[in-house]
Amino acid sequence: MPASQPPVPFGRDTSSQDTFGQDSLGQHIATSSQGMCSADHAISVEIATPDRFIAMEREWRDLTSRALEPNIFMEPSLVAAAARSDDAVIHVLLVWGRTRPATPLCLVGVWAFACRRPSSRLPLTVLKSPVHDHAYLGIPVLDADRGADALTAMLDAIAREPSFPKMLEVGSFDADGPVAALLADALASRGSQHLRLEPRLRPRLRLGDSGAEAAPLSASRAKALRRRRKHLDKQGPVTLTRHRDPEGVRTALEEFLILEASGWKGRASQRGRAILRIPSLDSFFRSAVAGLAARGQLEISALRSDGRPVAMQMTVRSGATAFTWKSAYDEALKDCSPGIILLQEVTASLLSEPGLRSVDSCSHSDESYMAEFWSGRKPVLDLVMDVRRGTTAAFLLLSSAEHVRRQLQFEARRMRRVLQSAQRTASSACSSILSACARQVHGIAAKVMQLRRGSASPHAPGEEVVRSAAVDRREGGRGR
Repeated sequence: MPASQPPVPFGRDTSSQDTFGQDSLGQHIATSSQGMCSADHAISVEIATPDRFIAMEREWRDLTSRALEPNIFMEPSLVAAAARSDDAVIHVLLVWGRTRPATPLCLVGVWAFACRRPSSRLPLTVLKSPVHDHAYLGIPVLDADRGADALTAMLDAIAREPSFPKMLEVGSFDADGPVAALLADALASRGSQHLRLEPRLRPRLRLGDSGAEAAPLSASRAKALRRRRKHLDKQGPVTLTRHRDPEGVRTALEEFLILEASGWKGRASQRGRAILRIPSLDSFFRSAVAGLAARGQLEISALRSDGRPVAMQMTVRSGATAFTWKSAYDEALKDCSPGIILLQEVTASLLSEPGLRSVDSCSHSDESYMAEFWSGRKPVLDLVMDVRRGTTAAFLLLSSAEHVRRQLQFEARRMRRVLQSAQRTASSACSSILSACARQVHGIAAKVMQLRRGSASPHAPGEEVVRSAAVDRREGGRGR
């Protein structure tokens, strides 16, 4: 079967089981016709490799134009980059079907998974999506018309493939989108167990006829940022450059990597995870950025002072949705807030972008600095699920361990905030005490100086005593 053509489904199976075969490239094909009334509604699931997926460029672009929700982190170039830079096994579920009767087969669903240990580090293997730690959305890409059928077929294929783990970890799942609704219905109809973890909000910028959700700044905050911009201007001419073509992106990426490594992420004492310091990360980003730039889906914006980058931002795009992926700034100029100044520039640029409907910040929560500038919020959560029907001991163990891990992380973050607050309070109290002591010492020193000036005399030592004795003798002589 040519790599550019979709697989032809196996014949309809009248039993309740899926049939598994292999195409000429060696990928497994799962064909499900359970509940289907005709070949026009048949669905087939191909368990493909990342290399097979990246060969599906035309079919993938066609699917993204029909997608229920976009997900840039399911892009073939990004999935392939993760596979090349990591030792994890990555599987891609490609779902084929017809969107209309008597039309050719087309791609109606894609979901990529990596076989890894769970986040709780239990001695188990699970399917994890997204496939890389630096990917921030785990939803599958589904056809708007056949999404429910495609998602059900995916879960069936995972459940029936002997080599697959049966439990899934999905990170940063869009909590209130249409894909979340389809998944909830599918899990409920199957009787499969799942656990929702760490529901949270992350900033987003929504553009549309009603206007953008850009948060207005207070007068004092806007004035402070203008003052910092002026301070940055004193360092040298400030310019904004945008890099979109592959060669420009390649050059800008090198600048970005050096800028990021110059900050706290590049210091070993801070347990930094700068991209340049970790060979697998370096390989992943170079490959993923090159692939996305070749398709015009990535832009690197740079705020420059006298030609030197002081803040940089990577933005990626899928359809009408953009994602602010990675950022870095020069920490030596943190008093000038170059990162915030660049965010203002990037936001203004996104607001004027034709055809753009939404921008996802990719932040973990709304505690990031982007929350100050983008008033929109996107509900996200993490999911642990078992595709098997009913409750299993393995799922109870995994879900309990993950729940405990999240609780411990929450308490650790809370205690860190308490300690930081106490440290600031203690520092402020110490400063107040030191200031009071300094005032007391200054006052005592002033009194000592005053006493010294008062006791000082313009006469020679002993002269005042001699004069007093002479006066007493004269007065005594008059009295006699």
